[in-house]
Amino acid sequence: MTVVSGLRVGMARAALCLVLAACVPTPHIVHVRPAAAGIVLEEGKPVPGVELFLGKSPGNNQPCAEVGEILPVSPEGAFAWASVQEGRLTDSLINPLARRGTLTALCIRHPRQGILIGAMLFMKQDGPVSLRLDCDVARPRRGAVGPHTITPWLGQVRYCATKASG
Repeated sequence: MTVVSGLRVGMARAALCLVLAACVPTPHIVHVRPAAAGIVLEEGKPVPGVELFLGKSPGNNQPCAEVGEILPVSPEGAFAWASVQEGRLTDSLINPLARRGTLTALCIRHPRQGILIGAMLFMKQDGPVSLRLDCDVARPRRGAVGPHTITPWLGQVRYCATKASG
């Protein structure tokens, strides 16, 4: 019985050492979401009744299936959202901040076409990013269009082009 207990304590210590070795106390800011401003149009004109939201689960193969934050849209089609940052006290040695990234899905609820993927945005978490998004729901885009964009899963169509704005 003592040998088994000693073995468990030894394994627990080894696991604790691995966990502690993977994290270092390094206070820092994690940039979770970029700031963005843009416009959503249809053939150059505002779309009456269009709604925008951020997908709740951008990493899944249907990033707009669940509604996250709802974004107000002006009568001219303009929209914006603020960046999100979080303070952290430790960083991972295995997956450090400089290598981590995050996804943001801009979703468009069109009155006639239903839910569309506006953009799938990828950004590194180690610095702030500001983006300009130009969306035209009459012109689907395939492949990456602009900085910080990725192609959605299964070749899903997107409608926004991005530009870094600062």
